[in-house]
Amino acid sequence: MKNPRLKYATAFLSSIVLVGSVSGFSIANANSTLHPNTHVQSSVNTINPSVYQSVTKFKKSETPNQVIWKENNVSLVAKKMELENAPSSEKSVITSITIKTGEQNYTIKTDGYNDKLRNISSAVLSPSNTWLAIQARRSAGDTLLLINLKTGKSTIVNDLLKAKGKKNVESIAAYNWSPKEDQIAFSYGDTSSSSIAIYNTKKDAFIYLPRETDYISTSLILWHKDGKSLDYISEYPSDQKKLYRYSMDSKKVKPVKKISQNEFQKWFKLDKYSTN
Repeated sequence: MKNPRLKYATAFLSSIVLVGSVSGFSIANANSTLHPNTHVQSSVNTINPSVYQSVTKFKKSETPNQVIWKENNVSLVAKKMELENAPSSEKSVITSITIKTGEQNYTIKTDGYNDKLRNISSAVLSPSNTWLAIQARRSAGDTLLLINLKTGKSTIVNDLLKAKGKKNVESIAAYNWSPKEDQIAFSYGDTSSSSIAIYNTKKDAFIYLPRETDYISTSLILWHKDGKSLDYISEYPSDQKKLYRYSMDSKKVKPVKKISQNEFQKWFKLDKYSTN
């Protein structure tokens, strides 16, 4: 005769396995709507674009003398010129950037910059349509310009960080606007170190995100639609990417999952970059 205690113990263990498998299925399918403080198994490999703030993509066109980015009633025209006696990679420089929005027209003179701008990498409007963020390529790294479309005032975020005493502000690689306020999240650093911050344009103040580890680089930042959290993909160690989540409420960063190169391309499609 079988031991009744063994019979019930076996049944109990079976129920645990069943519940565990159902829970795993639920997590895998609800990956994109997890609470910011929830840690997700690395085996989860789904992405749900509907979770993230939609990024309006500008259309880009280019001639030998200018770069043009357009989106609805906003256009950006960067005029270029060729320098004499300069290396081929540094011959082309941007001398001015003109932004047109409705009846407003603003021109930013950039030929006087010590570190010349070489090209425009991307442009994104804030959800309020009050600010335009412009990512401009330099000889080494990228500059992030913020233009107030109501006043025409321009701000170089790299310089703001340096004024706050931040080091290694060689480049601002990834960025995106919050869906709820005129504040922008971005990554900054050099070729071996990356940090993430949020700049509030109304308060002229920064939030510096805690680092879960010593990121080498950060290649993507996406806000959730509710504006209460954002996801970013950083590299550490070399050639290994991971998705992280920051909560505006808890002020904490949590690792979400490892990202393969194939998965990264799916997330990257949600970002601002134009296909012309």
